[in-house]
Amino acid sequence: MLVYFKPVKNEKNIHIALEIVSELFASKIAKILNLPILDVTLTKFKNSMGLLMDYLPEKADQRISNIAEIRKSLAFEEWILNIDLKEEHVLAKENKGYIIDHGHAISAWKPLYYIAQIIDKRVTRFNLWAEEEDFSEGIELVKSIDNKTIKELLRESFSEVQEANFCKLFTGQVAEEYFDLSLRLLEKRASILESIKNTIYQ
Repeated sequence: MLVYFKPVKNEKNIHIALEIVSELFASKIAKILNLPILDVTLTKFKNSMGLLMDYLPEKADQRISNIAEIRKSLAFEEWILNIDLKEEHVLAKENKGYIIDHGHAISAWKPLYYIAQIIDKRVTRFNLWAEEEDFSEGIELVKSIDNKTIKELLRESFSEVQEANFCKLFTGQVAEEYFDLSLRLLEKRASILESIKNTIYQ
C-alpha cells in the first residue's frame, strides 16, 4: 500500500499548528460520519513531523463508486469553514473518491478580521457535484453529531499538535484561545447551514 507523507511547513507561524489541528479534526469527525476523508496520522518521519495518509493517484469524477457520499459532504465542508475546497482536492483510488486538504478549515490560515467577513457566507469553491437534496442530507449528518463528541475530537486534535511540539508559538494559552474560537465557529456554522444551502440553490 502506497502512503503519502505531508511534512509540516517550516515557518514560524501559529497557523502551521492550526493547519494540522484542522486536518486531524476533519479526519476524525468525518470518520464518525462515514464521509470520504482520509484517515490522517500526525507522526515523525525522517526527522520531520507531518501527516501520514494513503496515497491517492487519480483525480476523481462523477463516475466514482461513492459519489453519493462525496455529494453529501458539501454541507460538512461548509460547516468546517473550508475555504480551500476545489475540484483538484477530490482525488480517487480504486474508483473511490476522497476529499483532501483540510488545512484551511475552521480557524486555520484566517486572520480574525477575515473570519468576521466570511462567517455567514458560503466559502467553498466547488460544489462536489451536489444537488440541493444532497446538501440537505449533509445538514442532517452534521446535526447528528452531538456537541460532546465535537468538543472531544477537537480537544484531542489540539492536544496531539501540542504534544508534538513542532511549533513553539503554539503555547497552552494560544491553543486554548483557538480551541474556544474553533468551537464557537463550528456552532455558528452549524446554525446557518440551511441559509447557506438557500444561497447555493436559490
